[in-house]
Amino acid sequence: MEEEYYRNLCSSETLRSGKKGFFHDFTDYAINAVGDIWIEKIFGRIDNDVDRLKCIYTDEKLNDVIRGTLTNVKLLYRDKDANISRVKRLEGFQVAREGQHEKALLLFSQAILRAPITGKCKTVDRGYSLPLALLGRAESFMVLKEYRLAFEDLTLAEDYGSPIESRTELERMKEECKRILEVNAKSVVPYGSQEINDKPSDIKIRSYRETTIKRDLPLLSGGINSKLPSASALLEIRETKFAGKEAVATKDIYPGDCLVVEEPLAACLLPEFYGTHCQHCFSRLRAPIGCTECSTVAFCGRKCRDVAVSTYHKYECKILALLIGSGMSILSMVAYRMITQEGLTRCLKIYDIIEKKLIKENDKSMSTVIMDNEPKLSKSAKRRLRKKKLKDTSCRNDDNIISNENKSKGSTCNDPNMIDVRAYELTNHNTKRSPSDFLERSLMAAFLLKCLQRVNFFEDTSRDDEIPNQKEIIVGSLLLKNLQLLQFNAHEFSETRFNANHRFRGSKSIYLGVAIYPTVARFNHDCYPAVTRYFVGRNIVIRAIRTLKPGDVIAENYGPIFTKRNLEERQRTLSGRYWFKCTCKACKDDWPLFERMTNDLAKLRCTTEGCNRLYRRKEITDETIKCIGCQKSINLVERLNSLLECEVLYVQGLDKMEEEKPERAIELLVKAIKKFHEIAVPPHRDTHLAEIALGACMSDSGNTWRVA
Repeated sequence: MEEEYYRNLCSSETLRSGKKGFFHDFTDYAINAVGDIWIEKIFGRIDNDVDRLKCIYTDEKLNDVIRGTLTNVKLLYRDKDANISRVKRLEGFQVAREGQHEKALLLFSQAILRAPITGKCKTVDRGYSLPLALLGRAESFMVLKEYRLAFEDLTLAEDYGSPIESRTELERMKEECKRILEVNAKSVVPYGSQEINDKPSDIKIRSYRETTIKRDLPLLSGGINSKLPSASALLEIRETKFAGKEAVATKDIYPGDCLVVEEPLAACLLPEFYGTHCQHCFSRLRAPIGCTECSTVAFCGRKCRDVAVSTYHKYECKILALLIGSGMSILSMVAYRMITQEGLTRCLKIYDIIEKKLIKENDKSMSTVIMDNEPKLSKSAKRRLRKKKLKDTSCRNDDNIISNENKSKGSTCNDPNMIDVRAYELTNHNTKRSPSDFLERSLMAAFLLKCLQRVNFFEDTSRDDEIPNQKEIIVGSLLLKNLQLLQFNAHEFSETRFNANHRFRGSKSIYLGVAIYPTVARFNHDCYPAVTRYFVGRNIVIRAIRTLKPGDVIAENYGPIFTKRNLEERQRTLSGRYWFKCTCKACKDDWPLFERMTNDLAKLRCTTEGCNRLYRRKEITDETIKCIGCQKSINLVERLNSLLECEVLYVQGLDKMEEEKPERAIELLVKAIKKFHEIAVPPHRDTHLAEIALGACMSDSGNTWRVA
């Protein structure tokens, strides 16, 4: 009973955030209105998402509650304000005169984000609030010798139409920036070689300075996988009876190998980072620009803003404050984003593809049932049948569909003509869900659907007193599917924050938001993971931290790792959050926590190739012994000496980390870890410490931020 309660609690938390916001009250009100019997006997018998959504709109016990509550959904967003923009701009000039140019940048950025588009509010600054704020920030950037950012602001100010009296000065400043940038391009030591980033926020002003470094994406080890987007040719996805689909090594994989570099199918930033990170690419903001309509979000530049505004943000802009305040989880926000970024036409195509695939699977299932008295086919009849099936398959396959099972070589998820349905092939555990869980998610889907109606997502929107039309129900059912699959397949994305005094000592990973990566979502869990993950911009990077042989499962970690949490805690978390019991080696053998682990726990492999016999470190002597497994004479002294060499290399690698030399640390750690797994098996304290350190060194190549 306690386990079921914890599981239901975890499931609910993936949908809504605690008891904040109106959605919590709305859900309780609806559940109380229908009662447990209705939920179990009526709603619980529905077996598809379309009918679940239709039910809550048509059932007499619930439809009044739904319509009565959702009618109150109104547009709610943070509008532009020319007066606030003017105040912030004037404050920026004041602190700039005092020489506080970093603080001036914060104030000018706030002025830019709150300024309406040129000409919209002519009673303040004659309608020029935005270009005037950009000119002010450009001046501060020039003083700080950040001429590229100054040039971009000046170009924007010119495009938005600056006052006629400012145009001569604007041209002069642009020419100066252009001249210095041209000289800089030929210079050995360029201006601004170290980027300095500040966090503009209308809510909190932070006076300290911070540094970030732009990173390049790593290359996939072993080449690109022809069938699996964004993955290395060193792995494949296999279907297994007990573990479902999982990533498996097809060739030898070694520590440091890059296995996946993948862009998210959809991703959302946590609201608390709206003032510090770009809404679209999640990079830290230095010279933010805003949406032309709202003041809620910020972008790192025109490119990200234009992509966002032309796709998802136009359907979120004027409802975003309501979504945040509703109490829904970040996963629910991603479920909404999966719809808004596609648009209505593509959503309808996605639904059609899913339905056709379901029909195809049902037909395939039925075809496996063969009657005992069915006559056997001749060889020629079998050939004709195979040709017909091949023709039917080729007619059904669409080159503009990306799925996990049907991909043409070289196809890309970035192609705007592609319809990506990979997310809908991931596990959603819908056969294990309770009727009350389905109901709660259906209510959230109905709320999100109403938000889409309010922002004119549909060309033909039904009235509040009407049942949603067919297209609305289809989109609502996709929302409901998203709310199910994201519970088990989403990833938190993060950045590594360095301590001001040291690169690694005291560094920590900060959770910035949630994304869905369809390829990485195929990786199963292990409390002793074979890989580490970090992020470069929006991309997730998966790299190996230990050796894997062909056929070995490539598992990542979903949160509870054996070195920090005991068996009972791990099993409870995984069962409640992900609905499975972990049977990894660390769980089966109940490996000790790191604080109780020693190097003596390691077991050395027999020296005979193919023999699986293991020997405890304490059992090894100088004498030659007869292996119980292979029955051959062996001597393990050399292996013991190799183990001691590994431990020395670990120390050297950690010393290089202390010296803030991650590249050299990686070389030493990779060499030692690779050798250890050739001669021994864990648990082994120093090896686990080294694997964790290796992951930290590799994440140094991802999103990082350091307070200066």
